[in-house]
Amino acid sequence: MILTGRVWKLDRNVGATDLLPARYDKQGMSRQWQDCAKHILEDARPGLAERVRPGDIVVAGEGFGAGHAHYYSAAVMGCRTAGVAAFLVDGIGGLFQRACIDFGMPAWAMSGISTFVSEHDELSIDLATGDATNLSTGAVTRFEPVAPLILDILGAGGSEPWALRRVGAGAAA
Repeated sequence: MILTGRVWKLDRNVGATDLLPARYDKQGMSRQWQDCAKHILEDARPGLAERVRPGDIVVAGEGFGAGHAHYYSAAVMGCRTAGVAAFLVDGIGGLFQRACIDFGMPAWAMSGISTFVSEHDELSIDLATGDATNLSTGAVTRFEPVAPLILDILGAGGSEPWALRRVGAGAAA
């Protein structure tokens, strides 16, 4: 799985309610993802929701995804619906990462990614091989590749479609 997109950089310790403020919890709980998408990073990066294009990549420092799991789905799906293709961070909370993968959103820790790219750089990353290229500077780096099982889940669009595909394949056999 190769991702190529424009980078939006965030600081460290970005929590779920930084990605989508808690005041939009009602929209998140009722799965109004389009409404959530209009408000991503509203407090942390005002105006960003209007500037995100499909395929853009969020890069952040350590401590990404902190906060209460109640807010994870709205934060992830709000960002995904807005066009964010992936979260690539120096360090990520395990439960938040799991929520991202469950919703089909690539979220991976890559030590040093926040210093490898600048805001608006074009980044190309091959999750399967661990190769990353900053297309704006020509710099190349490597990271721990994503496990094949996780790539399969992401490729299916999340854990639910992945599981349904496997059940359907098993029933047909």
